[in-house]
Amino acid sequence: MYRYRREISIQIDQDLLFGDVTMKKISIDVLIEKLSICLIIWLLVITPTLATKAGQNGLMPGRIEGSGTESAYGTIPIVDFRDLAIFIGYWLETDCNISNNFCDGADLDHQYDVDYDGYPSDVDCDDRDPNVYPGAPEIRDGKDNNCDPNGKADEGLIIPGDIIITEILYDSSEVPDERFEWFEVFNSTEIPINMRTWLLRDQPSSTQDIAVVNDDVFVEPGGFAVFCHTLSANFNGGVVCDYEYGHFSLENTADELILDFDGLVIDEVWYDENNGWPRATSGSLNLDPNSFFLDNNDPNNWCNSPATSPEIPNGDEATPGAPNVDCW
Repeated sequence: MYRYRREISIQIDQDLLFGDVTMKKISIDVLIEKLSICLIIWLLVITPTLATKAGQNGLMPGRIEGSGTESAYGTIPIVDFRDLAIFIGYWLETDCNISNNFCDGADLDHQYDVDYDGYPSDVDCDDRDPNVYPGAPEIRDGKDNNCDPNGKADEGLIIPGDIIITEILYDSSEVPDERFEWFEVFNSTEIPINMRTWLLRDQPSSTQDIAVVNDDVFVEPGGFAVFCHTLSANFNGGVVCDYEYGHFSLENTADELILDFDGLVIDEVWYDENNGWPRATSGSLNLDPNSFFLDNNDPNNWCNSPATSPEIPNGDEATPGAPNVDCW
């Protein structure tokens, strides 16, 4: 029996190698058809693995690793027929993008609700997160859960003191000093905060300065972000900035810096060199790190940057985006 099987195997191999006349010539079209059938069978066999991995790694970051279905967002069915449809849809969409004519440019992603929250991708502002959809309850996660037209995140959940002003450079050694101005903020919470749509302003008046944060600016827990008049380090003294606010300006002797989110003042500093505030020339106004959780609108908690502060490239003493130096 073994010998008979071996002889047949050898004969088949020889036929394949030398083109035995008994073999029928297979056309390219027939070969593609057979391979297509094999591909479909292969997809059906390994659907659970492909669908689950596609969801976890590329399409559904809300899912947990492993075989369970419980996640931070609740119970989600990991494997069903929609998973296969989504996987194939993304595969086809990639081919569409590559060939530029396949499927007539169809955006197959819009046919599916990838995160199963009841809203398809053409109306869901983040179809990879089941906590994000039009009208969703806002939760404290740094995201625009309810799909506001302007991308506002965590409205009603940010309270005064969550973001505080910790450093201000309003009087650089450079002349003119306006484009070298900047200020630093600190996230005092344990959750990332997105400052998109926040207002940077001074007190209301006929000449009030207001700048709107129009892009995502995430401040990590216990981290800093730097807002600058001029973004480019080539034109702002060498400071690495997170956002350029443009026309908003800081006066050299006295001014107000107010952070306003959704109509609520989150933090404010009213500095005035003629009312007890330190004079910060050729360096930043520096909040003592031991006073981060005290009143940062009290001049006694501030100093001009100590001589021990590092210098930024233009020679001003400051620590933008880094821990502040002790004042005393």
